[in-house]
Amino acid sequence: MKLDKILRFVSLSAVFLIPFVPLVVMSSLFFPYIVGKNLLFRVLVEVAFGSWAILAIRDRRYRPKPSWILGGILVFVGVIFLADLLGENPLKSFWSNYERMEGWVTLLHSFGYFIVVASLLNSKKLWRFFLHTTVFVSVYVALSGVVKLLGQQGVSRLDLSFGNASYLAVYMLVHIFIILFLWNSRKEEHKRIGFWNWFYGLTIFTEIIILYHTATRGAILGFIGAILLMSLLIAIFEKEKKVLRKISFGILVGTLVLIGSFFSFKDSDFVRSSHVLSRFSSISLQETTTKSRFMIWNMAWEGVKERPLLGWGQENFNYVFNKNYDPKMYGQESWFDRTHNVFFDWLIAGGFLGLLAYLSLFGAVLYYLWNGKRSGNFSLVEKSIFTGLLAGYFVHNLFVFDNITSYILFFTILGFVHWRANNLEEQDKRKGWLDGLDEDTTAKIITPVIIILTIFSVYFFNAKCILANRALLQAIAPQQEGIDKNLEFYNKALSYNSFANQEIREQLMQFMVKIKDLDLDSDVKNELFNLAVSEAKKEIERDPLNARTEVFLGSLLGMYGHIDDGLEHLKKSLEISPKKQSIRFEIGSTYIIQNQYDKAFDIFKETYELEPNYYQAKSLYVLSAIYAGKEKIIEESLGPIDEIGVVFDMNFVKAYSTLGDNLKSIEILEKLVEENPENVQYHISLAAAYFENKQNIKSIAELEKAIELDPNFKEQGERFIEEIKAGKRP
Repeated sequence: MKLDKILRFVSLSAVFLIPFVPLVVMSSLFFPYIVGKNLLFRVLVEVAFGSWAILAIRDRRYRPKPSWILGGILVFVGVIFLADLLGENPLKSFWSNYERMEGWVTLLHSFGYFIVVASLLNSKKLWRFFLHTTVFVSVYVALSGVVKLLGQQGVSRLDLSFGNASYLAVYMLVHIFIILFLWNSRKEEHKRIGFWNWFYGLTIFTEIIILYHTATRGAILGFIGAILLMSLLIAIFEKEKKVLRKISFGILVGTLVLIGSFFSFKDSDFVRSSHVLSRFSSISLQETTTKSRFMIWNMAWEGVKERPLLGWGQENFNYVFNKNYDPKMYGQESWFDRTHNVFFDWLIAGGFLGLLAYLSLFGAVLYYLWNGKRSGNFSLVEKSIFTGLLAGYFVHNLFVFDNITSYILFFTILGFVHWRANNLEEQDKRKGWLDGLDEDTTAKIITPVIIILTIFSVYFFNAKCILANRALLQAIAPQQEGIDKNLEFYNKALSYNSFANQEIREQLMQFMVKIKDLDLDSDVKNELFNLAVSEAKKEIERDPLNARTEVFLGSLLGMYGHIDDGLEHLKKSLEISPKKQSIRFEIGSTYIIQNQYDKAFDIFKETYELEPNYYQAKSLYVLSAIYAGKEKIIEESLGPIDEIGVVFDMNFVKAYSTLGDNLKSIEILEKLVEENPENVQYHISLAAAYFENKQNIKSIAELEKAIELDPNFKEQGERFIEEIKAGKRP
């Protein structure tokens, strides 16, 4: 029927546009590499699913067949739904945020995508066309990478339209094996394939080069492991194609030789001069990144033990991270929201039930590849290729986390294996409940309902998200009309009352930090400040265990002179994350501002003792001892202050000046000037210190040096000199 053809065309068109999603970068949106891709994917899935649903009701050929893969996904999506609903922050679990754009909403759309491709792409021709479409897009991506490598010097890690090198890496990794599968399929069907031999071979070579230049160790290790496993399987089990078996042996031996050669020469100049190779040669248990991964996984495990069955819900690792923060993490970022390990991520998100459901997807694919009557649908080479792909993806996931690109690729593979495992079976002749529907009911009731639901889903899942996003981007950008326009955009962004409110509120607080010292309309500035504070308090009321919001608000209040109120929020954040040094630093610094030097000393001492190797903790501990007049405690426990490795800076100058020890201030400033002779501000500060100590000649000399270094300071500097010579305070 004509309507069936239209529905099929609409659904197929949406599906065939999905491989182009990785190319999308929307600079008009906040987080342009992430948000645009996810929004487009959602809309395409919604359109494809709605059209397919009507088609499947009308034509039983398009209805999904049962499989362990389909069952596994249903269980997985269901378990994670329950985990999100009962988790720490259900709103974020369902909707995520702009930086990630995941959550249950993305998982639901990934499931919808699987249903459509597994049911709609119901022929070898369609699947081949679809897989070639995603390969051709990957070729464009790879060629873009080659152009960038050739045209731009000093490219350390390629990321292209993905915005993250690891995202590009897994994209290349999966496509290399898809190309291997297509190459093998064409060879099995055609003895001579001419052009395609060259195309597939050159494409694989190019994409390996791009994978290499992402310098993503997890993906590259996964690729090497996948090649070894694939070659080993073919070498052991292939009995008929002796040439292929020999090639596999050669690849296996060659890969092992390359690995051995790398380890033999890992300390050579050649390896050290390569950014990529040097990253691999530096891998060790003592490497900073490696140690931080183990610390994060240990924190995650503590969270798993607390909620082992269903976890904390998606996007809620930050609660576990803050609660179980390891002070040895001081060299890393303060606010991890991922464990950098997909399996720990699912343990945190869904507990052991969630992880087992996720792993069941791998198990179901391997079952259809290697066990049971349906494994006959795959040749040995195909089994080996897909097993290698899964292994490479699995290893990659040990070190990073998923994103919309890897979700699309993973569910594509699940959909293909599901279809391939079912496609040789006879059509089920048994009638289902849908077969009992008459055409009149379908046309007048079900079809309009599905159309309405599809339109509603496009609006519900995307409209507020994109409107709030655009308003937020305008709010944080400089506006020619002034900050009153920024205020208007912040109010507009918040008016949508979307999942993005947390992010909007954080950005508003950060905006207030940026404009703190700018000469702007005071009334509008005060209105912005009041809005930031009130919205932050709303966020704290909604999400009381988020230490990040407490820190941001506490810092903002202190910066704008509301020190006592700010301190209360900082103390609250410390209750939530008692071992995080950055919070303790804020509290201790606030005590110094309030002249509560003993309290500052106590908290800085505790902070230092949490991790004595943290140089900043040691410096602030010493600084607080100076303010509190407790240098002897430092000398007794650590040694002379000048000999314990403390880096003296202007904070120490200010401390000694506050205490009236001008000689010590001068001593530190003289060292700073000696170490940084081009720093104009150091010369000016030293001049002021000399003047306070009645060393006018030296003061004038430093001002003259500052004028020499910065001609823009000449007028002001010469005025200072004249006033000093006249015996006046400049």
